Order: sequence, then structure tokens, then C-alpha cells
Amino acid sequence: MTIRQRRQQLGYSQTTLAQRAEVTQGWISRLENRVENPTLNSLTQIAKALDVEVIDLLSPRPDDHAASY
Repeated sequence: MTIRQRRQQLGYSQTTLAQRAEVTQGWISRLENRVENPTLNSLTQIAKALDVEVIDLLSPRPDDHAASY
């Protein structure tokens, strides 16, 4: 699953997720649009904010072999 999918599933805005993960909304946007790559630490924060395991955010998307963040 992607961060965007899980965020939307929970009904969170980018701002809400950013506040919960203690990062900026702009960074969440860049991450969801694959402009930025997360560090392990930030990915851990986001996974915790989304109530999932980090591995859930790293599983490949069906349409490509890259990480799905």
C-alpha cells in the first residue's frame, strides 16, 4: 500500500498526517509524488502515524518494482 492510499483510507489530510508524523505537509506531498525518498527514521514515523508496519509501506506496487511510498 502507498502512504497516500493509507492516508486516504484513514481520512487524513496531508496536514493531519504531517502533524501526526512530526514532519511538514510539503514533505508529505513530495514523498507521495515520489519527488523525495524517505529515510528509515522518517518512514518509521509515518508508519506509526498511519498505524501500519514499515514493511507495509515498502511492498512493491503491482505496476512497478519500486517501493510504494
